[in-house]
Amino acid sequence: MRIGHALSPDDVVITNGCTEAFTLALSAVARPGDTIAVESPTYFGFLHTLEVLGLKVLELPTDPVEGIHIEAFARLLDAAPVAACLLSSSFSNPLGVSMPDARKRELLALLARHDVPLIEDDVYGDIHFARERPTPFIALDGGANTLYCSSFSKSLAPGYRVGWIAPGKYAQQVVDRKLAFSLCSPVLPQVALADFLASGAYDAHMRRLRRLLEENLRHLTRAIEASFPAETRVSRPAGGFALWVELPRGFDSRALFDAALELGICFAPGDVFSASRRFRNCLRLSAGWSWSERIEEGVRRLGTLARRQHI
Repeated sequence: MRIGHALSPDDVVITNGCTEAFTLALSAVARPGDTIAVESPTYFGFLHTLEVLGLKVLELPTDPVEGIHIEAFARLLDAAPVAACLLSSSFSNPLGVSMPDARKRELLALLARHDVPLIEDDVYGDIHFARERPTPFIALDGGANTLYCSSFSKSLAPGYRVGWIAPGKYAQQVVDRKLAFSLCSPVLPQVALADFLASGAYDAHMRRLRRLLEENLRHLTRAIEASFPAETRVSRPAGGFALWVELPRGFDSRALFDAALELGICFAPGDVFSASRRFRNCLRLSAGWSWSERIEEGVRRLGTLARRQHI
């Protein structure tokens, strides 16, 4: 209701995290060999699931502010069929994109014309730094052609694995697959989270978490700017807790990854966010941990490694 789209309990299927939610959605609307459109770069978990399900990937050029290039997507839809579009609607992983509402409506209209369902991943929507939460796609089209997926994994606790899907007109297909794949989700974690939500503590928790993560991202950005090669570019997300770092062309984040691991430093190299292994000169850093001198030192050492490789 807060985001402009009321649901009844019967509209929602509880899942084992958001990963099961979008896996159920994909299996409900597509068959092996079908093509799924995704933003590029996109979350590597999407790519792994698509691969396991035998689905093809159509990578859409994506702007860090405006989101996917809708005009390019329209031309692609005219040329070849697409079974579904899988997108993160708020602060996408890794780029941090949150499409403006006008662009979201353009995309929904395009998908409706071609009868292509939208699978929406909104796990980061509550982690917004501005006053207002971004509007999800489901609230803009009334759920007419959207399968909405989310979870508490990013906002409360990843270990509980409590997610959900609002599949709309695909409800029966999703329920059939939920029963076949996992029957039901564990009840005790749901009871624990339900008690927490009923206590009214969720809003206060989210206010603290947003302040913490926004400050973490500021610390991380400053550390990158002070330590990495001068030509390095860094995303400026308005929510979430990931930064997309673009190093000079020709840079090899895989080689940097191998060298960093030897020092006990880990990050996600850019090519894992692309089915075609693009973005080799990019990487993703997470600000999900409380900022500390140890993390700052790790970023400085990573920057030193990057400067050496750049030379």
